[in-house]
Amino acid sequence: MSRMSTRLTLASLACAGLVAASAAAGDLYIAGNAGVIWHFDTATGTVDSPISCGGTVQGMAVQGRHIFAAASTNTVYKLNLDTGAFEDSWGTDGAPLSLSRWGNTLYLTTQNGDMQWRNADDFSIIDTYYTHDPLQATVLFGNKIFTGSWSTAVYTAPIGELDFNFFTACGGSVNSMATDGKDLIIGSREGTVYIYDAVTGGYKATWAVASDCVGIAYIDGRIFTAAANGKVHRINPANGVIEQVYNTGLAITAMTIGESCAADFNGDGVISTLDFLSFLNAWNADDSRADMDDNGVLNTQDVLVFLNAFTAGCSL
Repeated sequence: MSRMSTRLTLASLACAGLVAASAAAGDLYIAGNAGVIWHFDTATGTVDSPISCGGTVQGMAVQGRHIFAAASTNTVYKLNLDTGAFEDSWGTDGAPLSLSRWGNTLYLTTQNGDMQWRNADDFSIIDTYYTHDPLQATVLFGNKIFTGSWSTAVYTAPIGELDFNFFTACGGSVNSMATDGKDLIIGSREGTVYIYDAVTGGYKATWAVASDCVGIAYIDGRIFTAAANGKVHRINPANGVIEQVYNTGLAITAMTIGESCAADFNGDGVISTLDFLSFLNAWNADDSRADMDDNGVLNTQDVLVFLNAFTAGCSL
């Protein structure tokens, strides 16, 4: 089937009002109290299912039902989220500050100011980029990598490349980063959330949260910021209003979201024909986000994978 005929078939299905079986919901994880990782309920603010890896966790990344945790012991641990079992660990070159993932590649930043590309299977080094500026946070989306530093600079480059440019985040030391799928969301040490256009780097908004933002996430249509004092703020992304403040009682050091539901392609927390159209546009534009089987090639197999995910919906 040609790309054009596949596009027309998908468009016909979308216009016919194809609806997935269930709504999407995400998992949020926070680390605190000396290396313990907790599942955070975004509806109630309660924490449960603790698993321990040892050492203060500075960054986390989820792959399926596994979580990688970069700890102050200069070690990255691989843990099973369902059983809590320790499965592997690797030493790091430098004290880790953040950890993120794209496909089967882990991106580790350190206090030395370098970013290390590493294989998620065996933690072997793929490449390293040196900024000599401690890189506190990283987020990947739109086929780009963004990493923020204590000096307020945000470095960005196409994923897999070393040609980084940078812009300055207004008056705030970057402490955490997230995305809503189109904008860059930055949490600063000074207790402010900044919103930037991810394409131009242009400033869009500033919101005060009275939190050092050791973690930040966009999930279920809301922004969540985590503070070292254990408080988690739920923020309306449309106007910056703090809708709820939860006190976990933990000394929070990091936050991450679980692996997103493939059917919720636009990341708005709802499965609908908008996801169908968003995938269709990305696939037609050769956007790497449409590489649903993660093999580096865009073809009709990716369409079939998305169709299967869309039909299955997302488990709550």
